Amino acid sequence: MKASIAKPRFITAKPKPIATLVSLCGRKITTPITAALIAMVFSLSGCSTQQNNTPATETVQLPEIEYRRGELNRETLYDLIVAEIAGQRKAFDLSLETYLHQAQLTGDPVIAQRAAYIAQYLQRPDELLLAANLWQKAEPNNPEPYQIAASLLLHKGDFSAALPLLQHALNHSDKQTLILISAQADQFTADETKAYISLLEQQANQASNAILLTTLGILYAQQGDNVKALQRFNAAILDDPEYLEATLQKAELLRAQGAFQQAITALEPYMEADLPNQQLFTLYVQLLFQAKQTQQAVQQSLLLVETFPEEPQLTFYTALLLLENDQIEPSRNIMQALLNRYPNNTTPHYYLGLIEQHNGAINAAIDHFVKVKDNANVHQAFRRIAALLDDADNRSRLQAILQDARNNLPSLETQLYVIEAEWLNRHDFKDEALSLLDEALQQHRDDTSLLYTRAMTLDPQDIDLIEQDLRQVLKFEPDNAMALNALGYTLSLYTDRFDEAYALIDAALNLSPSDPSILDSMGWILLKQGKANEAIDFLQQAYDRFPDPEVSAHLIQAYHAAGQPQAALKLLKKEQLKHPDNDFLRDAAISINAPQD
Repeated sequence: MKASIAKPRFITAKPKPIATLVSLCGRKITTPITAALIAMVFSLSGCSTQQNNTPATETVQLPEIEYRRGELNRETLYDLIVAEIAGQRKAFDLSLETYLHQAQLTGDPVIAQRAAYIAQYLQRPDELLLAANLWQKAEPNNPEPYQIAASLLLHKGDFSAALPLLQHALNHSDKQTLILISAQADQFTADETKAYISLLEQQANQASNAILLTTLGILYAQQGDNVKALQRFNAAILDDPEYLEATLQKAELLRAQGAFQQAITALEPYMEADLPNQQLFTLYVQLLFQAKQTQQAVQQSLLLVETFPEEPQLTFYTALLLLENDQIEPSRNIMQALLNRYPNNTTPHYYLGLIEQHNGAINAAIDHFVKVKDNANVHQAFRRIAALLDDADNRSRLQAILQDARNNLPSLETQLYVIEAEWLNRHDFKDEALSLLDEALQQHRDDTSLLYTRAMTLDPQDIDLIEQDLRQVLKFEPDNAMALNALGYTLSLYTDRFDEAYALIDAALNLSPSDPSILDSMGWILLKQGKANEAIDFLQQAYDRFPDPEVSAHLIQAYHAAGQPQAALKLLKKEQLKHPDNDFLRDAAISINAPQD
């Protein structure tokens, strides 16, 4: 408890103590505690104008405080006033602390409820769980505190602890409790799912309804018992055809089983309504595409957009769905309509750029990409521009676009420098790329993306500078797996510091255990250390994930070093057919003394 809400055992007559005010107004200390009482506290000030003949220096001995359930004492009254005033003044921590304290002392449900609501507002789960538990004890037949506590435990993933609370709540209320179970069902273990099914089946034997049956269906589906799940969904629909969640879950279950037409049939009656449910309608369109009923799917997509014209997110999603299913022109029309209606939303420009790129209209695609401003797509839009202008003759045009973007999008400046430097390096303008990166680093000296890009652009003979830049990246981002891997692989290629290289690559692999480039690096450094058999394991994983010529060249050399020359030659020939002029494969062939054709 804070000192501001502690009370002295003796109080002077001036200012008047709260207990004196209560007695002067003719109110008894044993008034029951209710929500109305909390509000009534503030009316006491109307009695404070009465005269008090007690001398200013006289003190009043107050009796010991006793806490009796359902009764109000002076300390509780004082605390309630403090808590309410604190809440009005937005001192919510003090208000919550005071209400919790009095809920523990009085065992009063209204005070516990008040504490719970404040804890909910403040998003304080520990205090909320405490308040809910106090509320349960004070009011055991009220389902709300059980639901609150169960919800907290479900969100924390403590499903076993939530089960008895939900069982109690189900004895008094269905809907909210069942919604809680449904929302978390996919997080249950097999044993927890079984326990929840047992609980709800007992409830269903007593009195079933559409919500209960739907929840059971969800749990059975989670358990993998699709037959029982479908039975429960059908029973729920029969019980209440207007409870759309049951139909939605049924259709989703059928879709998961690949029974697209059955799912469509389940939804069709609901499509005849003057205003179909938006979620069911969207699922209906998705199913039509999955069932390869493309013409009808396109028609229903356009009708979906027309039915809900004030839902731009739905309209946008429908355009993406059409694009995903190669319905280019309908998607373009919807995207363009969105742009016309919401010109400040630049997201459609990105997808219109993709459409133009798909159609081979390069200039039109670039015109759209340069207009993208939304954070989700803007970086990728400029990367696509760089890819579309992937010819040395386009250098001045690309640089003008990127310079203009740096002027207009300062938050993207360093990323745009990286795009330009990578493009320049890729087209053999290495010196220009390094000059650009030096210029950028003068403005952004500690930017890790610029440092990393410069390290990857430097020539191998500049190993000291490469290491310096990568060490600087790791100074700011010690868990940067890309930098750890790059430094380790660089050391393995251009130095004999193999143990140090191994440690760096191993750290990178711990951070990104499935990254093919890091798996390749680990295989390579093991090969360098003379551990060819161990190297093969990592290189094979890298090759399976990313059959790049550099990776296959490393695997070829590992096979040869491990005494498997036939495997090395077989892989070499296979890769040479796919990449006949690759330098990595040529070097690998020389290193294993492969016969020349």
